[in-house]
Amino acid sequence: MAPITSNFRTDAPMHHKAREAFLSAIDQGWHDPRKLGHQSAKTAILRQEALSSIAQHFGVDVTEVEIIGEPGLATFYAVHGLLQTGHRLIHSVIDRKEIYAIAQNWESVSQVAVNGHGKISTEDLLLAAKESQGVFALQIANGETGVMQSVEKLISTAENFQISCDYTQTLPHLSLPSRWSTASFNAASWQGPAGVGVILINRQARWKNPIPHIGTERTPNTVSLPLLLASAVALEEWRKEAAERSVRLRSLNAQIRQAFTQINNSFIAGHLDDSMEHLISASFDDVEGEELLRSLEVDGISVDSGSACSADNLRPSHVLASMGLPTHGNVRITLHPEITDSEVIALIESVRRNVEILRK
Repeated sequence: MAPITSNFRTDAPMHHKAREAFLSAIDQGWHDPRKLGHQSAKTAILRQEALSSIAQHFGVDVTEVEIIGEPGLATFYAVHGLLQTGHRLIHSVIDRKEIYAIAQNWESVSQVAVNGHGKISTEDLLLAAKESQGVFALQIANGETGVMQSVEKLISTAENFQISCDYTQTLPHLSLPSRWSTASFNAASWQGPAGVGVILINRQARWKNPIPHIGTERTPNTVSLPLLLASAVALEEWRKEAAERSVRLRSLNAQIRQAFTQINNSFIAGHLDDSMEHLISASFDDVEGEELLRSLEVDGISVDSGSACSADNLRPSHVLASMGLPTHGNVRITLHPEITDSEVIALIESVRRNVEILRK
């Protein structure tokens, strides 16, 4: 097997400047910002500057920003903090396991379908939201197919519902909608460190801390300062490079989609015009996804396969099944900023060749 030289998997290293900020902070060591003393005061200032930088990027007040040490819990806080007794929870069939877990433990739940292109059915949503109120858990874009939702149309359909926006699998340049109550993010999505979640809580939202607590803190506030600083630096660097990067990744995405459509009996989830520029989910008839994944690894190319939100990543995708697409022979490709044109060409040739071999 050749060494892995081309990474098209979801996982990606930290931005180099974020890594530098992280290591520098580790070397210096930091005191608890909540305690008295000069070093603690310095830490508190740096923490506030990082929070202010994140708030500025998303166009919110710094008092609306919370940091938590687990992105999955960010979604829980964002959604469950809005739910009250008698509320209905609405979510789509293509949501992540964190949303399904909340739904399994809530009395009134409505699940809305998607069409063959991965778009939430406004008709289903209208029926689910009729004569009721509660929380609409809105996945802004799907982390498996890249399909983005028609956000403004959906939130206007669920007019009596608070909106909890899930941005944990999106790129950070997608803006907040005109009406939102909470939003959750994953710092790793902008090449920040893993294990850092960001929660935005609209000051107008009817939100309360969903876990047992003492005091006024809305979240535990236990994320280490080096991780927070690295997250802020990575987001700043992403913002600087966002426009040029987006154009290039969309061009590479189009190149891959065009090449894959020329392979017989291939299926690509969603349309690029309605999708994030860095994700592709493709399936090939008469091929097993795990076998294709391993064949690509022999060529030094690493991709994902199966469900993006399963504890076992090789389980069939409930997202593709909900869209009426084949769940076998699937590969998920993530285009990172560092990917070169030659790596994309090598990926296309490897997939084309190995699909042909595996079908024999």
